[in-house]
Amino acid sequence: MTNVFAPAWLTDHNSYRVVARAEALALPKTADELIAVLQESVGERTVLLGHGCNVILSRNHYDASVRFVSTKGLDTAVVLADGLVKAAAGTRLRGVCRAAAQAGLSGLERLWDIPGSVGGAAFMNAGAYGASFYDVVASVEVFFPGTGEVTTLTREQCRPAYRLTAFQGTDAVILGVTLRLSPADPAAILREMGRIGKLRRSKLPYNLPSAGSVFRRPEGAPPVGQIMEEAGLKGFTIGGAQISPRHAGIIVNAGGATGADILAVVEEMRQAARERYGVELVLEQVVL
Repeated sequence: MTNVFAPAWLTDHNSYRVVARAEALALPKTADELIAVLQESVGERTVLLGHGCNVILSRNHYDASVRFVSTKGLDTAVVLADGLVKAAAGTRLRGVCRAAAQAGLSGLERLWDIPGSVGGAAFMNAGAYGASFYDVVASVEVFFPGTGEVTTLTREQCRPAYRLTAFQGTDAVILGVTLRLSPADPAAILREMGRIGKLRRSKLPYNLPSAGSVFRRPEGAPPVGQIMEEAGLKGFTIGGAQISPRHAGIIVNAGGATGADILAVVEEMRQAARERYGVELVLEQVVL
């Protein structure tokens, strides 16, 4: 790869569709290219964007001291055999769900229609409707840029918890996952995926750009969306960032939102939770 990092707009690389410019963005096409990019960047501030579905870009410009790596163009191999699904990190989670269903493999139905990549799901332990990604993870292939080591970790070594894994706060980069699924009737799997898809679209604001749930589920308090409704914040807007009128636990880009707009709304939501329930909301999204 030559001229690996180049100036680029990040608008299509974050699901909020915040307009931001980076002076250094790399778009590797294979796992080997990804490893080479990350090895070249050891010692530099490097941000692995994945598909950009759980991030808040806090600035409108990032100079070359911040290196972004997007996996949107990464190879998306999916291999199915003997109840196992092997998927590269850049593969869309939706694509893996669909491939598993067509092969008559059950276990991913409740994760259907969650946006983003397999790597992102493994990093954050994505989940919905009582199911989590690590419910079906057998192992995760990981690269450590600092040492150059590529290794395979068991599910237990990944230490999954609610929206948490051992990878957060480290330089570990997920290259791929192996999932262990159960045989089932493909038609029944597809029916359940259809039900989940309709449920999600009846409740969530698919009509505007967002990054999904803003906060982790609070302990000792109602769901975030309920707290915001009680506080009268449904539809609350700062700049182009709005607490969704459809689901008050989600911030949407209602038009021209900046990262600063989104973070200002985040603080209003935190304050509402403090005042009403004395809880400190924990941000699920990553601020860059």
